[in-house]
Amino acid sequence: MLNYILEHNEGKKVAVIVNEFGEVNVDSRLVKHTTEKMIELSNGCICCTLRGDLIQGVNDLIRSHEVDHIVIESTGIGEPIPIAQAFYVQPELLALNPELPNIQSKVKVDAIITVVDSAQFLDMYQKHSLVPGDEFKRGYGQLLAEQIEGADILILNKTDQASESQVKTLRELFASMNPRADIIEACYGEVEINRIVNTNIFDIEIAEQSSLWVAELEKGESSEADEYGIETFVYSTSERFDERKLMDALQEGLSDNIFRSKGLVALDGTDDAFLWNHAGRFLEFKRIGRFAHPDDAKSEIVFIGQSLNKAELKQQLDSAHSLDLAFNNYQHK
Repeated sequence: MLNYILEHNEGKKVAVIVNEFGEVNVDSRLVKHTTEKMIELSNGCICCTLRGDLIQGVNDLIRSHEVDHIVIESTGIGEPIPIAQAFYVQPELLALNPELPNIQSKVKVDAIITVVDSAQFLDMYQKHSLVPGDEFKRGYGQLLAEQIEGADILILNKTDQASESQVKTLRELFASMNPRADIIEACYGEVEINRIVNTNIFDIEIAEQSSLWVAELEKGESSEADEYGIETFVYSTSERFDERKLMDALQEGLSDNIFRSKGLVALDGTDDAFLWNHAGRFLEFKRIGRFAHPDDAKSEIVFIGQSLNKAELKQQLDSAHSLDLAFNNYQHK
């Protein structure tokens, strides 16, 4: 896609920042000038690499070249939101660190774009192994979920190598995981530049939220299955879970047709709030704070999957409720 942007720029001066020059095969007929870190094209575009701080590199770029748009390629295991946050430095931090370049009046984040391999995504998402070289030791599903949910634009690339059902399943799945994203289908990374630049779609406050579970919990209800069976199920209970019983229930594993789930869990014996964060074959369960109103604490989890057995899933979770609470509820009936 980066090649296509550079060669079909529609009169726009675009700078593409890549990790390695070898990843971009620029048409030699367009090359005007080259250095160790930069390739200048005759159509006004630039392809360059950065060695060091991103913000400083962007500042140097816009000071030395006239560009309309900058496209930054993240690494394959990079998280998009932290990169975008780097361009929103608080004034107090700038005051304390005068060496930091203040570029907020010169550039703004326009959109976060995630390019998806349509033919291989679901197989990669369900892999059991950890991502090689990832300092956070995430599973493939966890990493891919972050990149899908953090995007403003999702490009389903290589649709020519995927079946029609695969593409439609991905569209339905991504619409559930990230309902705010614009989904574009493409082959060979060929996307019209006007569809991905100058969109004014990025919103830092929205990006920092979790689009999946915030949106679904606000709706407060489960969705019906789409054409290819992608649906959501919101599990909600005011009864607290017994930690041991919940862990035992999870040892059985979630069904393979559950692609994503996320929410808050209340355990018996503590007012701590726990995050349930599941993607692919990995489920993270960790304390994230305390409930503001412990007496009203609820467990709420959003599930996204294909042809979900909601009754079975509810039964699996209900079986992990605290015995004491279950007995008290029985006594009050």
